[in-house]
Amino acid sequence: MAMRAVHVASEVAPFAQSGGLADVVAGLSAALAEGHGVIVGVIAPLYRGVEAKLAARSITLEAGEPIVITVGPHRFEARLRTAKVGRVTYGFVDCAALYDRGGTLYGPGGASEFTDNHIRFGALGKAAVDYGARLVGGAPDVLHTHDWQGASAAVYARAANAQVAIISTIHNLAFRGIFPKHVMTELGFPWSYFDVHHLEFYDQVCLLKGGLAASDAVTTVSPTYAREILTPERGEALDGFLRWDVRRLVGIVNGIDVQSWDPATDRALPSQFTAANLAGKAICRNAAAAELGLVLAADQPLIGVIARMAHQKGIDLVAELVPELDRLNAKLVVLGSGEPELEDRFRWLASAFSEHLAVRIGFDAALSRRIYAGCDLFAMPSRFEPCGLGQLYAMRYGTLPIVHAVGGLRDTVNDRTGVRFDDASARGLIEATERAIAIVREPTVLAEARQAAMARDSSWTASALQYVQLYRSLRP
Repeated sequence: MAMRAVHVASEVAPFAQSGGLADVVAGLSAALAEGHGVIVGVIAPLYRGVEAKLAARSITLEAGEPIVITVGPHRFEARLRTAKVGRVTYGFVDCAALYDRGGTLYGPGGASEFTDNHIRFGALGKAAVDYGARLVGGAPDVLHTHDWQGASAAVYARAANAQVAIISTIHNLAFRGIFPKHVMTELGFPWSYFDVHHLEFYDQVCLLKGGLAASDAVTTVSPTYAREILTPERGEALDGFLRWDVRRLVGIVNGIDVQSWDPATDRALPSQFTAANLAGKAICRNAAAAELGLVLAADQPLIGVIARMAHQKGIDLVAELVPELDRLNAKLVVLGSGEPELEDRFRWLASAFSEHLAVRIGFDAALSRRIYAGCDLFAMPSRFEPCGLGQLYAMRYGTLPIVHAVGGLRDTVNDRTGVRFDDASARGLIEATERAIAIVREPTVLAEARQAAMARDSSWTASALQYVQLYRSLRP
């Protein structure tokens, strides 16, 4: 008999996205619904612009039935509007008071956040518990929440003694959803849950912690990250709670949409290519350099970086690499945005080292694909990385990743498919880059590494099977 699973997420690609979470929710839900005997629904907010993005893809968003969402003392009139995306039924919560806003998904702009985010995502969680069955044709067997924004669904389900298996996925433990303790009343949570085993976190409320406490199983997005978060260094002050209070912790590495990310069919590229015929990659390499204003000699490796400009991503280490490019006889392209001081630093570097460095502040989806395809090497010196997707895209496009050996980077990149380093420092990155450049300059070694990288199965198939097995193990 088919299982019914409802996913609760604050974003889903390509309709509403601020990062990799949206890609994972879309990819995992689609894979679960394909041949695994799982009926899948995804509940997410109807942010401003989502309806237009659905229409642009000729996806019909139904008018939906009116619903009432009660969150503590708050009452919201809304609609649960459904859309079929492949085999997955999406339920978008249409509540203008909560989601029809300018700025980013989470705040008015920059790093600021909306002051009522606990209410916004508490309502999402309550809607999932009260109305999620509409998406899957009956009472769900599994309620699967994602990050702190989805965590309230787990708390509401547990408080209501709902007969459903609850799974929470941690995509990045650094984002925990911490609020003053008065939100217990605002969200209608039982005050009995305000203790060290549930929602309490240094006399505040930690929504992610509450969701994890309510769950029958917790997953993270790579096996290594699952081990790392049990340590004080990476546990974000929750390592003791994770060791003693979480019922079950499993690491399952993320996948990517290998049909969308396919150099043989990618129309964003100036030339397509395959592992068997890499002539198109050479064309992409020259075209990327030209597009970004770099003069590239045949013996000069082109290194790419696509990342949020943040300390976590090690972008400051990439900045330390720039003065070494002349000595290394290499060129570097950087695409990203984030912390203003890092953006300003790279603007200055692009001016001072214009012969060797091209920088684009912001994000351009098509350009990112051309960088993945056109570069020889791809640097990801993240200080920590729950899983990471950039290294998977790079390998798919025959570009060898240079990664700090943490989290999912350790789990997905090996000595056959790229270069790993252990020291998260400028010297560690520079030495790893030197080793990677040595590979690029040995044609036979490079060809073998590219073949191994492109042959790696980064699809959702294997990961989805692990999730299905977990679902089945929890099913009553």
